[in-house]
Amino acid sequence: MMENRPPTDQGTTRPFLLVRGTDVTGHKKPTNYFETLVHAVKGYVGSGIFAMGLAYSSSGILLGPVMMLAIALMNLHCQHLLIRACIKITDKEPVEVLPSFAETVQYTFEDSKSQLLQKYSKRFGILTDVFLIVAEYGFCVVYFIFVSRHLGEISAAHGWDPGYRVILAIILIPMLLTTFLGSLKLLMPVSLIANVIMWVGIVLILYFSSLNLPPLSERDLISHVERLPLFFGIVLFAFEGITFIIPLRMEMKNPDSFTSRCGVLNMTMIIVISLYLLVGFLAYWQWGDEVQGSAFLNMPESEPLSQATKILISLGVMLTYALHMYIPFEIAYPRFYRKWGPSNHPTVIIYIYRTIAVLVTYGIANISSNLGMFISLVGALTGAVLAMLLPVLLELVMLYGDLTYFVIIKDVFIIVVAIAAAITGTILSIMDIVKDYTEESEEK
Repeated sequence: MMENRPPTDQGTTRPFLLVRGTDVTGHKKPTNYFETLVHAVKGYVGSGIFAMGLAYSSSGILLGPVMMLAIALMNLHCQHLLIRACIKITDKEPVEVLPSFAETVQYTFEDSKSQLLQKYSKRFGILTDVFLIVAEYGFCVVYFIFVSRHLGEISAAHGWDPGYRVILAIILIPMLLTTFLGSLKLLMPVSLIANVIMWVGIVLILYFSSLNLPPLSERDLISHVERLPLFFGIVLFAFEGITFIIPLRMEMKNPDSFTSRCGVLNMTMIIVISLYLLVGFLAYWQWGDEVQGSAFLNMPESEPLSQATKILISLGVMLTYALHMYIPFEIAYPRFYRKWGPSNHPTVIIYIYRTIAVLVTYGIANISSNLGMFISLVGALTGAVLAMLLPVLLELVMLYGDLTYFVIIKDVFIIVVAIAAAITGTILSIMDIVKDYTEESEEK
């Protein structure tokens, strides 16, 4: 279990949370190209891939892939910008440091030629942490809904249909207990099991979505353009791997191969976007506008293999919940400890802290069972900022005073897209969630 770790000064010119060799997981053997590629792909591919069919239904079988490729290219470019900012920071330090996302933002602003940007550098770092915490808690809300919906279908198929919120209450305790594992070392076996289950799930969804496909002509080339903001939200939810690319690069034997032309970052995006395109295309082709926020919910309810698949993927997502709860705890608890600690009973405080966080995500999940809209909401609200807006701002700050017209036009375009996607996607998602909640309340 991690105790409070205040920023250290181990030969660095300014405080960093982690210096090479001080990682709480212990000394790690540097990873080679292939190992890093595997970790990167695993990190990117999560439950968001099963919502790609819903993204296609909000765009069309022609417009969907075009828009997804455009978002992927912008996202990839923004990841390169983030790495560039990170390298600029680490090159100034006499020892090898491991800057977090927030530290990269804060110190980039701190190094700006503008005194105004320097003045607000710490606030930008804190704002980054806030969005990271909101994103991770958002993932956890989605996981609560995901597991409850899938287990609810299985119980209904066996003649017991207690309702969405009853299933949600039943899974609360096991979801809470997984977060008490505490340390990253204990969570590693959980992560391995969850990853294996996730990839088995991808194979199974490709299998089920390929059976007895209807004529492709039955699907719209361009569909529901008015719902494109929801498409953006779902895709951005799936593309939020930008939060872990810094540590992956820093753990490589040859970090330069991470961002080279055929490096880990580019190859990861090629693999990931290929999977997203394939899963989304087949899911929409198979189920059309009936496709749900998880394609597993479209699978036959009574078929044994379908039921086994839903149980398996629910287990995988339940285990993933603990991993995503770990990240905001690591960000927020040190600040909590510095302000209100130390305590005579630190372990009890930690368990109470984690319990409150779980109950918050559980409470939000109770609002609506609309999985697709919550996925879109999290993607629009946090993905646009973390994956697009912040990296572009870092480039503008780094090049302040030496900006070219090309960089200005390019970055302003990405900023406009990110802000538009964030605002419209968030508003439409909330409207749909409120509508569902109202309709459910009227039915009671």
